[in-house]
Amino acid sequence: MPSVIGLLEARRKGIREEVARLRAALDEAERALQRLVDTRVMVTEVLTVVPAPAPGVR
Repeated sequence: MPSVIGLLEARRKGIREEVARLRAALDEAERALQRLVDTRVMVTEVLTVVPAPAPGVR
């Protein structure tokens, strides 16, 4: 029969592994969100640039 301490240690190990997995997933989601933010800023900048008029056009 497994000891209570052994069971608790096994559970703690499993929880730590799950926390590590969740942190990695969160880090990836944050990087993806930052890429979206950066892209939005870039698109906004491109769309707000007013091109200079062609020569001879008023």
